Amino acid sequence: MSEETETIGPSAARYRLTSSRPIPITHALLLTERVHKALVEHCCTSSTFTGCDSRRRPLKGHGHAYILCESSPSEGQITHVTVYSSSGFFPEEQADLRRLARVYGGEIPDASLTLMALGPVGGPALGESPLLASSRRWVSSLPFLPARHPRFTRAGRARCDATGLQIDSPEHELRRLLRLAGFPELLAVEPVDGIWLGRGAGHPIWTGWSSFVRIRSDPASAKRECRCRGGCGFRILFGEPVQGPLAIGYASHFGMGSFVAEGDDGC
Repeated sequence: MSEETETIGPSAARYRLTSSRPIPITHALLLTERVHKALVEHCCTSSTFTGCDSRRRPLKGHGHAYILCESSPSEGQITHVTVYSSSGFFPEEQADLRRLARVYGGEIPDASLTLMALGPVGGPALGESPLLASSRRWVSSLPFLPARHPRFTRAGRARCDATGLQIDSPEHELRRLLRLAGFPELLAVEPVDGIWLGRGAGHPIWTGWSSFVRIRSDPASAKRECRCRGGCGFRILFGEPVQGPLAIGYASHFGMGSFVAEGDDGC
């Protein structure tokens, strides 16, 4: 999502979410699937939203829409949803995004979506989102789900690359996918086992990645279930500020593998 592309219009729509019952960030994948279904069923059949061409073949690359969730750190519930496309939205797609107001059904309560801003990333209202910030420092907000198994030699030892990193390990896959997406090389990577969510007895609750819904409910997608079932997370540092959003790995277009910006300290 870092590649320089000439956009055809606003590239992000950010919504405020309200529902009869709070939707925890651990259920983000269930919500983003409902948002995707609403866009596909009740809006135009744009490939930006469907992720498929006119013959229903999956698009190559990552120009189609990402659906990303934000949560309240103090409560751990989803507060905002952002729909993003690196190539921007055509006028008819912008109209579809303005009409998006409700999502129904599934394992989560019905929810309302109020459009707050439709524009380029970094715009006034969009810039308030930690998903759409510009920063050198980023940390996982939803589990990163690599689709590869770490490699071993026939003797059972880790098969490593020239830097000593095990090939197809989660960190290796993280670096590979970021590189393919056009991001600069990472200066530092630190594993993170989960995130602090909500409060219990007045204290934040540490929530591991295995507590998150990590497999799409769509039967065809479930067949391609990720190989890193528990998920993983990282705190990462680039040598220069990069513009969000940043989401990679399995189901990244549904928010998995999302990162949020952390404050830079100038180091």
